[in-house]
Amino acid sequence: MKTDILKDLFVLDMANNHFGDVNHAKKIIENFSTIVKKKKIKATIKFQFRDLKTFVHKSEINNKKNKFVSRFLSTELSFEKFNLLKKFIKKRGLLTSCTPFDENSIKKIEDMKFDILKIASVSSNDWSLLERSVENNIPKIVSTGGRTIDEIDKIVSFLSHKKQVFALMHCISIYPSPDETLQLNVISDLVKRYPNIIIGWSTHEKPDNLFPSTLAYANGARIFEKHIGIKSKKYKLNNYSTDPSQFLTYLENLDKVKQTLGGQSKIIIKDELSTLSLLERGVYAKKNISKNEVLNNENVYFAFPKKKNQISTANFSFKSTEYKVKNKIFMNKPISISQVKTKQNTNLRLATSYIHKVKAMLNYAKIDVGSDFDLEISHHYGLKNFLKFGCFLFNCINRSYAKKILLLFPNQKHPLHKHKLKEETFQILSGILYSELDGKETKLYPGDTQVVKPGVWHKFRTDKGGCIFEEVSTTHHNDDSIYQDMRINKMPRSERKTFIKNWGTYELALSVFK
Repeated sequence: MKTDILKDLFVLDMANNHFGDVNHAKKIIENFSTIVKKKKIKATIKFQFRDLKTFVHKSEINNKKNKFVSRFLSTELSFEKFNLLKKFIKKRGLLTSCTPFDENSIKKIEDMKFDILKIASVSSNDWSLLERSVENNIPKIVSTGGRTIDEIDKIVSFLSHKKQVFALMHCISIYPSPDETLQLNVISDLVKRYPNIIIGWSTHEKPDNLFPSTLAYANGARIFEKHIGIKSKKYKLNNYSTDPSQFLTYLENLDKVKQTLGGQSKIIIKDELSTLSLLERGVYAKKNISKNEVLNNENVYFAFPKKKNQISTANFSFKSTEYKVKNKIFMNKPISISQVKTKQNTNLRLATSYIHKVKAMLNYAKIDVGSDFDLEISHHYGLKNFLKFGCFLFNCINRSYAKKILLLFPNQKHPLHKHKLKEETFQILSGILYSELDGKETKLYPGDTQVVKPGVWHKFRTDKGGCIFEEVSTTHHNDDSIYQDMRINKMPRSERKTFIKNWGTYELALSVFK
């Protein structure tokens, strides 16, 4: 996929630091490509294109008081020389990218087949340039320096409508940028605001300042752009561009940051558990407990330290388990699992654990279902097999029309079935749903809809991310569903449905718990 090219990318902007000197440019490429290879990162060397004949107004072309015009002219390279450098970059194993500042330069980028097209902050509201840039399908990176959030919304909407593959860069267009101007919390806001777009950090702080990149990565930045160059007797490097030595230090710092932050999923460390186990409380006899007596709050207490083989408070529950004493236990003695017979309410334990997972998924997806609904766990092959087959159903409305919210755990399936009366429409809220109608499977993403008419055989499943979707239908009737698996059809409704009476306290009302 084209989006893959933008993931975990380092954009090394040569800008005007080649000083119009091909040999100097090659030295920059050689030095930085060596580091890229050593650190095994994905990187692109970026040029800037300006067709000075059209970019600069003819009345300003000789205006030496304009520092920008003077710099553009003094560092000018022909497109032919840029093409030679582009080939040199590819030989060194790096990606190529370029920032155009005019429409003619976009045409040159297309002709030269650059891997990535970069839209600079100054051009991110240049709608003539933007309109021309989407005439191609080159992956794009857009910097947002000086742009309001409303302007960024407009850019995102435009590029999304044009079906462009793109990433956004938080950027402060001050050279160099003082720490107090960086507003790095904006990165996490952009990540939340545009969850399907890669967000990066285009940096102009002083090259020895490693702290901003640390915070940027922690806030969710996954593309990093830096101005690069090398010092020489002939050419002086500006105070916001990074030399090879500084870039290596920069990458090593990011490696430490990534290691410190870890992955998205929490991993329980063995040493951590060992430490905590030493501080656990254990279950003790409050008085002498006779054989066959059931443990309760009147005959046990909890205290530190927990002895070897003693029952820990971490896995002790009166709510889901009955503990019956095998032989007499004396007062103040520790109680081990071998001294009791346990009888677990497995269905209660499973149901409550599923409810916890459901709440977590809703929180993660930022979906508030309120409290005005009936909740059921649909478990076609029993609660023990629920993680494979089933779904959670929030029954919100059932009138001449009905509305439900369905939640499937990761890799969960709903068996093949049809409805005698009901016509339903699915709309995906979060995650991906693989929906099969009459033997044809469709992959549905957030926002996608699908109509299921009465009598149509259908089933659905999820991948590792699970799925939450809305169902709007005609009136729901009990026993309107016919399953292909006749075993399900023969089961009483009470055996394949668990009804949650109270969402807040997990008060459960169903026959299978008795």
